[in-house]
Amino acid sequence: MEKIVGFLNTGMKKGAYTLFCIFLLGISCKKETSNNNPPPPPPGPVLDSVSIFGTQKPAGVTENDSTTGGIFGIELGVKFRSSVNGKVEAIRFYKTPGNSGAHTAQLYTVDGTLLASQVYQTETDSGWQTLFLTTSVPINANTTYIAAYFSSLGNYVSTANGLKTAVTNDVLTALADSTDGLNGVYRYTNTPSIPDSSNKSNNYWVDVIVSH
Repeated sequence: MEKIVGFLNTGMKKGAYTLFCIFLLGISCKKETSNNNPPPPPPGPVLDSVSIFGTQKPAGVTENDSTTGGIFGIELGVKFRSSVNGKVEAIRFYKTPGNSGAHTAQLYTVDGTLLASQVYQTETDSGWQTLFLTTSVPINANTTYIAAYFSSLGNYVSTANGLKTAVTNDVLTALADSTDGLNGVYRYTNTPSIPDSSNKSNNYWVDVIVSH
């Protein structure tokens, strides 16, 4: 009997020792796993996005100035500034019923350097048409840029004297006409080209979406 009890005691001790070793090995593995996989970094800051005209919309109807001379298209734009550094994420324009044809979004520096150009691929019959740029474009604070769109058939909508005074929303401002040259700019052209003329401080309802 004593031998049996001794054998059982020895077996229990060995079993307990084995379980203890497994326990220590588990702790060691957890520590090693933890060291090899540090926690992910905290998420970056959430950026705010803003446009100039927001949910505003024009009261006018589709216009078209095409006459003779073989020029049927028109490019229309707005000069704007941001009070902070940011990125232009999208260019949009307001489309009234009947504004058919192809449309191309463009972004320029005030001296005419083209920063972005993309064709609108999907449009609705009317309302704000928004084109998100394939690559957002960084812009500097308090610097004038031109957001524009080319209308291949010369269709557009305008509000006379809409930019006689500045239009500001959050960090963005559509400049008042004559603040940095003409505003409410356009050009008759058959290919996308920087708009450089103005009439009656017209607002042609071109807009940007800027993140900051």
